Amino acid sequence: MTSIHEYFWRVGIALSILINVLLGGYSNQTFSARNYAWKRRGQPNIVWLIDLLFNDDKHCLQSWTYWILRKDIDR
Repeated sequence: MTSIHEYFWRVGIALSILINVLLGGYSNQTFSARNYAWKRRGQPNIVWLIDLLFNDDKHCLQSWTYWILRKDIDR
């Protein structure tokens, strides 16, 4: 059985993906990963804000890295 913390973490990831898709992103990418991709391309982004909210200066980088490694596996 999963803990309540894990449940809410997974719901948060699902909401992040939903927000990303509603804004035109890939269906398996979180909003954090998308923002880091924007940062890499020199586009406007809110990586600094997302990282601050998660109190982790590498949250978006880690989300993007995870997405890059897994994006072709889930298809």
